[in-house]
Parts: sequence; C-alpha cells; structure tokens
Amino acid sequence: MTTLFRKPVLQAALLALCTTALSALPAMAQDPSPPPTQDQAGPPNGGHRNPGQREEHQIEFLTKKLNLTPDQVTQVKAIDDASRTQMMALHQDTTTPQADKRAKMMDIHKASQDKIRAVLTDDQKTKYDALQAQMRERRESRESGQGAPPPPPPQ
Repeated sequence: MTTLFRKPVLQAALLALCTTALSALPAMAQDPSPPPTQDQAGPPNGGHRNPGQREEHQIEFLTKKLNLTPDQVTQVKAIDDASRTQMMALHQDTTTPQADKRAKMMDIHKASQDKIRAVLTDDQKTKYDALQAQMRERRESRESGQGAPPPPPPQ
C-alpha cells in the first residue's frame, strides 16, 4: 500500500516543482543580471537551481545533447512557455479539484513532450527518447530507493 501511495505523491511533487519552475520564469526574465556560467553538470556546492535556471538548463541540455538548431531552440522555448502558461492557469484555478488538476497537469506535460518531439529530426527523436528513458529510470530508482540509507562510499 505504501508503494502505491508513494508514486502518485512523488509524481505530484515533481509536477508541482515543474509548475513552480515554469511560473517563476517571467520574474526571472526581468532580472538584468546575466546568469552565472558554469562548466559543471549541476549547481555549485550541490545546491538547487532556481526555477529560471532549471528551465534555462533544460534548454541548454537539450540543445547540447540533441544538437538543436537555433530554429528548434526557438520552437522548444515557445512550447515550454505555452506549457508554463497552461500550468499556471490550472494552478490558479480554484474550481478544479486537486486530483483533476494533477491529471490535467500530467496531460499538459505529455502534450508538451509530444510537441517537442514533433520539432525534432528522426535522429534527434531517437536521442530524445533515450534521454526520456534515462530520466524515467533515474526517477524510478530514486523512488524505489527512498527511505533507504545511501550506499557506503567506495574504498
């Protein structure tokens, strides 16, 4: 029973995190300071990215891994913006029950992925699908390992 409860809760938490990330983008766009440049894969000192940095990182990640053209980058950003707008509207909707909101947010996310996939070439689609599978595996391994102590460091 615990496993059945954990998965939807984690999915809802992930969805809420993505929604928060997408909703903060307009505020971040008004910040005139340039984003910090960094060659590492993650934020410094193991910290967390703010929502604007997460979306920017996602675009940079896809651009690098899929070798997106400038036109594709523009299209992916537009898809992300439209998805964020829909998520924000749904988040602010007080008439929709929470369980329905989660399902609708998952639908918006899936539609966004499908639209991004439609922008890609056949080779990029193969790479995109592989990246999605890797992320799914990581998420599932985190979910199944939740509550377990971390493995000991190698010696």
